[in-house]
Amino acid sequence: MLRQQQFKRCPLGVDDLALRAGRARGFTLIELMIVVAIVGILAGIAYPSYMDHVRKGNRAKAQAFLMDVAQRQQNYLIVHRQYAESLTQLGFKDASGALYMGPELSSLSSAYNMTGLNLRVDQGPPPAFNMKLSATGMQTSDGDLCLSNTGGRLRHCEATEETMW
Repeated sequence: MLRQQQFKRCPLGVDDLALRAGRARGFTLIELMIVVAIVGILAGIAYPSYMDHVRKGNRAKAQAFLMDVAQRQQNYLIVHRQYAESLTQLGFKDASGALYMGPELSSLSSAYNMTGLNLRVDQGPPPAFNMKLSATGMQTSDGDLCLSNTGGRLRHCEATEETMW
C-alpha cells in the first residue's frame, strides 16, 4: 500500500500551480539583453539620419529667410534708390525699433547667427549686396549660406568647396 501511494499521482495543488505560473512569466536576463542590443543598434542607425533631416530643415528655413531678405532689399532699392544697411530698415523690428525676428526665425538662432547677418551692402554705382548667414552649432558642417543681388546662391561661401543651393 505504501508503494501505491508513492507512485500514485496527486493532482496539483494551488501552490504548485502558482509556482509553475510564476516561472513562466517575465523575461530572462538574456532575452532582455537581446532586446536592449537591438534597440541600441536601431538607435545608432536612426539618430544620424534624424540629425541629417534636422540639418536639412534648418538649411531650408535659412534659405527661405535669405530669399525674403533679398526680396525686401529689392523693394527697398526701388523706393530709396539704395540697398538697406540693416535688417531693421527692412522691417525686422518691433514697436520700439529694436531688431525682432519673430518666433519662427528665432528658433533658427541655434543653427545660424540670425542677428549677425552680414548684408555687405555696396552703394555703388551700381548698388549691390552679398549677404552671408553664418552657420553655428551642429549646422557648421553644412556651411555658411550666401546670396547676392545678382541671384548667386552659395553654400560654404568663401571656401574651396563652394556649392550652389
